[in-house]
Parts: sequence; structure tokens; C-alpha cells
Amino acid sequence: YIRPADDGVVATPTSVSSGIIGEYGKQWYQRRVRGVNRHDNIYVHRGGHNWQHIGGKLTNIDCSNRGHVWGVNRGQQIYRRHGKGWVRIGGAAIQASVGFAGVWVVNKAHDIYHRKGTFGDRPGNGVGWIHIPGKLQWVASGHGLIVGVNKNHDIYYRTVDPRHPVGTKWVHVPGKLMQIDVHGNTVMGVNKHHHIYKAPLAKA
Repeated sequence: YIRPADDGVVATPTSVSSGIIGEYGKQWYQRRVRGVNRHDNIYVHRGGHNWQHIGGKLTNIDCSNRGHVWGVNRGQQIYRRHGKGWVRIGGAAIQASVGFAGVWVVNKAHDIYHRKGTFGDRPGNGVGWIHIPGKLQWVASGHGLIVGVNKNHDIYYRTVDPRHPVGTKWVHVPGKLMQIDVHGNTVMGVNKHHHIYKAPLAKA
């Protein structure tokens, strides 16, 4: 299902197992949704029940407010969308997120990395990976905020800014989620029972 910016839910015929909504706004749900299904096929939502299949195979995909798309495949290879194709990025990951705070990934050991040169939702490949202390199984890049959850489904966030693009510390938040996303100061996620939650996240 896709929830538009106003109230209501749009059911879709395509079974999307991983997908990210890129921005708020009246027509965002028609323009910014990317998803992958259980066969690793990639789709772009074109409005209503319409999904367009695009080339490539990914297990996880994300799209920023500015339309920058990153993802990872079953071989843990990292890709960035460029034109009508994909550019391979060095490194390995099981999940990637792209937003105003740049590109962030986690690998199979749950190590966390930030792509240098991507803060501010900049275009391009970036220039290397910065290791971030901590362990997460899922991470999300927001505006001035990074959120994530670990293997115990504990929730964390850290603030970032242009002078400190990777922040300084993780702050624990009460609750349990297995996947998480952030838009502004609103955090959304699902727990192990597949229940969906959203809440404002106050910065410490």
C-alpha cells in the first residue's frame, strides 16, 4: 500500500517487498516511489495502480527528495542510478539509504558507513566510506537526522549538520522497530508483528 500526503491509502497490484517514499507533497506518491519485489525486480510507481519495471536487480532501494536513487543487490553490491542505468559503487552492504544527510549503508556485520561527499543530497558517487561506530541492521538518512534500528530492534538516532556530516553520537529512543524511515522529524517504522507506527522524534 501507498499512503498519499493527504488521507487515504492506495492499494497496488504489484507485490513490493522493499521500497522508499522520497518526499512529501501533493503528488509525491506518484513521482518518488521506488520498490523491489521478491524476485528482485525494480519498479517505479507512476500513479494509481501503475508500476513501471526498470532494468536491474536489487533487494533494497531508496530514493531521496531530489530523486537520487541508491540500492543494493543480493550479492551485497551497491549501485547508484545514473540516467537509465546503474553505476557500481565500491563496498558491500545489505541496505542503503539516501537523503539530505547523504548516503548511509549497513553491511552484513551490521557495521554502519556514510558515503563521503554525499551530504546535502548531492549528486554523484561520493568519495569513499566513513565508518561510523555502532551496529545497526537498518538505517535511514533524513534532514539533519539519521535513524536506525539494531538486531534487537532498539531504535537510535543521531543529529548531523554540514559541519558535522556524520554527527557525534547515537541516542537511544524507547520502543521496538525492525525497519525505520525518517522525513523531517517524523519517524515511521514497522515492528516484528508488521504493525506500522509513526511519531515525532524530539532531538536531545
